[in-house]
Amino acid sequence: MCYTMNKPRYKVNFYRTAKGKCQACDYARAMDINHQAKAKRWFKALAELGPELPEEYGKHLRDGVWELRVIILHHQHRFLYLFYGDIVLVANAFLKKSWEVPESEIEKAIAAMADWKARRGWEDL
Repeated sequence: MCYTMNKPRYKVNFYRTAKGKCQACDYARAMDINHQAKAKRWFKALAELGPELPEEYGKHLRDGVWELRVIILHHQHRFLYLFYGDIVLVANAFLKKSWEVPESEIEKAIAAMADWKARRGWEDL
C-alpha cells in the first residue's frame, strides 16, 4: 500500500525515561536497514493518518494503546504507541513471537505514558 504524504497531522515522539533511555529507539537502531526503512515509512504514514491508519498497519489494542505493525517476511516488529492530543508517543517496541501481544508490553506502554505525563514531557516538544 502506498500513501502520498501530506502535512503531518500528528507529531511522533519516542518516549525517553528520566535518564534518557529510549527502548523503542534502541530497538529500531538494531533492526536490519531494510526493516528500518519500512518502519520509517509507516511512522510517516502514522504521522499523517493517526488513528485512521489501516488496521493491518496500526491497530488499537486496549486502554489507549495501539500497535504499529511492521511485518517483513517472518519478522513481526511491533511498536506500541499512545495518543495525547496531536502527539503520538511511541512507548516501546519488540519482535512479536506469539499470536497475542504480551500483556507485559501493553503495561510497559501504559506506564511510559503515565511517566511522560507526570514529568510533563509535552512541554519540551
